[in-house]
Amino acid sequence: MVDQDTSDSQFAVTTARLLRREALRRATKELNTTSGPGLEEMLARISIEATEEAAHSHATATDKADRADAAPGPKLPGQA
Repeated sequence: MVDQDTSDSQFAVTTARLLRREALRRATKELNTTSGPGLEEMLARISIEATEEAAHSHATATDKADRADAAPGPKLPGQA
């Protein structure tokens, strides 16, 4: 019986250590905006998203303008 108690306590200690390690590993993957690097990472993500949205809006507007220019229509005096 003594051996079983010893192995149970060792198992509990090992399990607790592994659970703490896993919790720390997961915590490091989560974004922490209270630290300098975490805040920089969040701002970089926002900047990338804003740039992508602006590029898409610009491409859409340019495409619409190109189609409007290519559409046949009456020309005003002075236009070639």
